[in-house]
Amino acid sequence: MASEEDNLGQSLVPPENVDNPEGEWTKGEPQPAACRDAWAAILFYAQFIAIAVVAGVLGVPAVKEFDENNAEDVTDVDYTGLIYATLVAGGSSFALSAISLFVMSMCPKFLIQISLLFSLAVSALVMVYSFMIGSIGGGIIGIIFFLISCCYAWAVWRRIPFAAANLNTGLTAVKKNWGVVLVAYIITVVSFVYSVVWMVALAGVYSKEECVNGVCSSNVSWAYFFFMLLALFWTEQVLQNTIHVIIAGVVGTWWFSPDEASSCCSKGITDSFIRATTTSFGSICFGSLLVAIIETLKTLVQSATADDDTGGCAAFLLCLVECLLSCLEGILEYFNKFAYIYVGLYGYSYLEAGKNVFTLFQQKGWTVIINDDLVSNTLSLFCLVIGLLTGAIGLVMNETNPSWFEGFKEAGMGVAFGFSFLIGIVISSIMLSLVDSSVNTVVVCFAEGPAEFEQNHPKLSSEMREAWMKVYPSECGF
Repeated sequence: MASEEDNLGQSLVPPENVDNPEGEWTKGEPQPAACRDAWAAILFYAQFIAIAVVAGVLGVPAVKEFDENNAEDVTDVDYTGLIYATLVAGGSSFALSAISLFVMSMCPKFLIQISLLFSLAVSALVMVYSFMIGSIGGGIIGIIFFLISCCYAWAVWRRIPFAAANLNTGLTAVKKNWGVVLVAYIITVVSFVYSVVWMVALAGVYSKEECVNGVCSSNVSWAYFFFMLLALFWTEQVLQNTIHVIIAGVVGTWWFSPDEASSCCSKGITDSFIRATTTSFGSICFGSLLVAIIETLKTLVQSATADDDTGGCAAFLLCLVECLLSCLEGILEYFNKFAYIYVGLYGYSYLEAGKNVFTLFQQKGWTVIINDDLVSNTLSLFCLVIGLLTGAIGLVMNETNPSWFEGFKEAGMGVAFGFSFLIGIVISSIMLSLVDSSVNTVVVCFAEGPAEFEQNHPKLSSEMREAWMKVYPSECGF
């Protein structure tokens, strides 16, 4: 038994199989408590306060003026009914999301297979539909994408057992610390409140007009537009990544010290929340700022491309720039996904975290595994199903309580379904994003501490090691 534990504590991959056997790698270590990347946190708080000030000084008067000018407009929409419908749809979505966690834990392998086949079915339907409507070019493109999807499914099918084991472990960690779900929803409420404040501030900015000879026009430059968008994207990124870092910290605590992270309001949850909102908050702001800048530039390019006056060579160049920015955004978001795991696990700064994560996978031969998106596809499918079920509940509400939507007249049924569907998608995506973050953390922890996993969670460890050996027998170090 001792020899097996010694082997578990060593490399998951034999030295001759690693990508870079000459390199050096050391296991991550908890960092001393200190505020890292503090400049980014200070800058974030500054923009947060600036938006609040603009909303209060310019936005509130602009909204009041608008209300006064439109005081005679009367609407037949029953807002009380919409509130009731929101509560019903939200409660239903929350219940369905909770049920989905247990369903996924019962048969993760089967569900991953279903999600993979579902993507094949969708691509096939798109291909057939294109030919049915006479779009030959669309049909040919559909055939290409269908063949690519088939090749992808064939290539990753053997990886499903290990992805299922990861999903089951991640679900277990979340269910053991389900109080983190409440934390995620609280942060989401903060995100919603900020969005409202930002809209008020935007109204204030656009209300500034310059009148010359009786002709008034909005005096809003692209610089204002850029900074307003940057503030919005940055804040949303920070709040999302804060949830991700908290989950990483909770799962890491559950992995290495399960006694501190095995209840609703465990010490692991409170400690992870405090770290994410204090000492590690600057690191979260740093990485989020980089993504927000790219998102802002991409939005401005898209706005310029949509301009009717843009054409010819300029439109082509804008299209290339947009494509480049989209690629950069995807790469950076993928980098952040794993960098923030190390921020949550050990308290590294943003750059140190990214370096440690990619060094880990490069040295340990895991570069092929992090490309797997099987779990994400499964969670997306569940999100869609929950949205459709919640939309169906909206249709039921429209039949049982028609007064709630009668203000929309003939569009009442569509509004009932669309409104409930949107609520279902938003709420389920929050809960299932916790699972996605948990699974990503499990992958890193399995490389970091297989011995601790075997000691603290032997049943789950055995499941993951057996799946790993079946999927990657030539790369197994057990």
